[in-house]
Amino acid sequence: MKQQKLPSLNALRVFAVAAHADSFKQAAQQLGVSQSNITRQIQALEEQLGTRLFQRDNRVHALTAAGETLAPDLLRLFKELDRTVDRARNIGDSEATTLRIALPESFLRWWLSSRLHEFYTLYPHIQVQFNTVSLFPNASERANICAELQHEQLDIALHYGQLRDHALKQVPLYTPTYVPVAPIKSESPLASRPWYVDEKAPYWQHFKKAQSHLARQLQTRHVGNSNIAIDLIYGTDHMTLVDQLYLTHPQLQQFAKHTEYQVTLPEPLALAIKQRQRQPVALVAFTKWLQARLLSSQADTARRD
Repeated sequence: MKQQKLPSLNALRVFAVAAHADSFKQAAQQLGVSQSNITRQIQALEEQLGTRLFQRDNRVHALTAAGETLAPDLLRLFKELDRTVDRARNIGDSEATTLRIALPESFLRWWLSSRLHEFYTLYPHIQVQFNTVSLFPNASERANICAELQHEQLDIALHYGQLRDHALKQVPLYTPTYVPVAPIKSESPLASRPWYVDEKAPYWQHFKKAQSHLARQLQTRHVGNSNIAIDLIYGTDHMTLVDQLYLTHPQLQQFAKHTEYQVTLPEPLALAIKQRQRQPVALVAFTKWLQARLLSSQADTARRD
């Protein structure tokens, strides 16, 4: 059996509008076309369907029985189609170009924020929404990060160490090296000065092992994170440990550095995203830009050292 050709979608839309207008002239005004165009589209549709849809009476704008059957469902279908197209357009305009990124506050404050202008200049159509997470997330925080990435509440998460989730792709960014620093140079021995450290953080645990002799002599004051430590020691000769990457920040460049006691952590800071066959263009753009800027920053640090 020969398959019948489906009617033109444009002709069906013209009919849906004309069927609910008072005249072809009014339908033409609503669609922004000529009245003759409306007439041609209706005639073409009637030929394709093999039946009349409008009564042929210049004084009356009325539907035939076939037209009465077709018009209500057709209008409903086109309204649903318009809603679907609008949803797709909104996704294209916002979701596809908006990245939701969770990252440590210290990374945003001391390294990323001053470089974002470059990213926005390169990719003005990409919007970035930031949320902060712990630099060294505990088990519960890691589970939350995994869940939000899986459920697409987040697009990207930056974190130290490995997330145990095969549904995520994790890209190593760099391996942090922590350097003992003080805002003001001093002749006082390091062991005689207060040290502000997060005693639960991996950087302190590894420092205690690598520099055990010095660590046993130190007066430590516990803080929740490195941002608090930097704020508390500012303007003093007190000590803390800071990621070497952050020391390029203008506020930290003049800090006195004791690189002879620096320690490198065993795991990298990584970028986690959901495994997909095809990643969104905005996500790929940000990831590649971030990797390139980190490599450049590390090369600059190596040249200065």
